[in-house]
Amino acid sequence: MISNVQVGVGPSIDSPFFCFGLGSCFVAHLEESLHSWGIPYNYNPLGTSFNPISIAQQLRWVFDENYTLSPFYRQQSDIHALFAANSFQSTDKEVLSQRIDNVRSALINSWKDSPNRGLIVVSLGTAHAWEMDGVLVNNCHKLPGQLFHRRMLSINEIITVWKEVLPYIPKYIHLIYTVSPVRYTKIGLQENFKGKSVLRLAIEELLELRENSTYFPSYEIITDELRDYSFYESNGTHPNEKAVKVVMERFKTFLSLK
Repeated sequence: MISNVQVGVGPSIDSPFFCFGLGSCFVAHLEESLHSWGIPYNYNPLGTSFNPISIAQQLRWVFDENYTLSPFYRQQSDIHALFAANSFQSTDKEVLSQRIDNVRSALINSWKDSPNRGLIVVSLGTAHAWEMDGVLVNNCHKLPGQLFHRRMLSINEIITVWKEVLPYIPKYIHLIYTVSPVRYTKIGLQENFKGKSVLRLAIEELLELRENSTYFPSYEIITDELRDYSFYESNGTHPNEKAVKVVMERFKTFLSLK
């Protein structure tokens, strides 16, 4: 017997409207569907992100013009922006910083036609995070593994960072949180599920901090309602096209779109 996951009711969408996604692969999967539904969409300007603190820091970077991301790290002749994807590296830090500033400016300019309506989808991937010399990084850039230390983030430290970030997000913007259904098997299934549990409990607290926010259960739909490896790629970790289609249809229902 299959138990259907109740998706609830999300925000109503009126035009003009912008939609922005930040976080794990789920926000990339949204692109094709949202565009087919006539919703302008932009996502992950600095690449895919997984841990909730790096995602929160990127949100602040978008809305707080005085906030700068870190750390940068020099490896031989290359400078790596470890708060962004592996593609954000250069031999010149000034060139790299200007590129990052241009990304933010382009994102902000894309919203000018819809100044009073907005939706941000935040997809949290894992509560496991990597640090370099005690500083959390978003992406290890394929640098030597001995430079980094992995640990589990606590619910309290996740909430503490998000409390600092949420005031910078305009109240008219609706936040939708979700947890990525991708299994992080490289750290082991037990560690994977522990990380997902931390994220889910953290989101429950985040929903209490801001009225204009909801939760969409993509994780629950994949892992419980579809709970069959026929809905996964051959690697057994990523949902396949069939599973993505189901989740997108449920998301459409969540947004009350016809």
